[in-house]
Amino acid sequence: MSDPTATTVAQQLGNLPVMTAEVQKAIERLNRKGFIPLHQVQIAHDWLEGKRQSRQSGRVVGESRTGKTMACDAYRLRNKPQQIAGKPPTVPVIYLQIPQECGAKG
Repeated sequence: MSDPTATTVAQQLGNLPVMTAEVQKAIERLNRKGFIPLHQVQIAHDWLEGKRQSRQSGRVVGESRTGKTMACDAYRLRNKPQQIAGKPPTVPVIYLQIPQECGAKG
């Protein structure tokens, strides 16, 4: 149920204008995540693949705004879980983001 005040204000303001196809296309373009496949990302993916193949865990640490999250998420998407009938799913990559306030002992 909506708030009667909000309904009154909405009626006073009237309907929003319908977006044209051109405006909608521009909005979709601006909402896309930009990702440029850099050489450093390939190096990170190769390192993560080595860790995965040897069944070792790894931690990616670095300065803010350098693409760590995007690179790791892209690697996770390249290695999707596999489901075989009658067996639990095999998840080759688990991606965790630890909160900053999390200490060494949890």
